[in-house]
Amino acid sequence: MKEPCFRCKRPTYFNDKIGPLKDGVLFHKGCFKCWICGTRLALKTYHNNRNDTQDLEVYCAGHVPSPGPHDPIPHRSNLLFSPKTKGEYPHNLMRPGGP
Repeated sequence: MKEPCFRCKRPTYFNDKIGPLKDGVLFHKGCFKCWICGTRLALKTYHNNRNDTQDLEVYCAGHVPSPGPHDPIPHRSNLLFSPKTKGEYPHNLMRPGGP
């Protein structure tokens, strides 16, 4: 069976699907729109909800939910050893043997 479109739940076919996206969902080309305003999106212009990882809907740049001033920063473990953040932590989070 063909995999279903996330938005309309009907089967997606090769010539009419977009995805799978980062979170593994597929959309029909006609269903790949901003959840709020309905603007057609492309793979370069869609955004995911940064506050709720369980929200698999897609948004345009103007309607993507943004974190409030008191929301915690999302955990990104890949930043712990990034050269940009090297030495900026109060605890020793560097890899053993690092400069």
